[in-house]
Amino acid sequence: MPNEYSVQFHDFITIEIENAQAQRAEAEQAGDDHNQSYWSGQLEELTWLRAYLKDHVDLKDFTYYQPGS
Repeated sequence: MPNEYSVQFHDFITIEIENAQAQRAEAEQAGDDHNQSYWSGQLEELTWLRAYLKDHVDLKDFTYYQPGS
């Protein structure tokens, strides 16, 4: 059984990634380079955090999130 807290962390990260993607897309449409850079940085940090959890914390035989999200 997966660690309940790890599942909650991944759920939170997924929500934050989806929000950052939406905000970056909105900034792209508005031509706002500053906010586009900010949200791209947020996506990089969230992606790094997810990779760190996967490599160092998560159980190796359980997928905590939908790949690609």
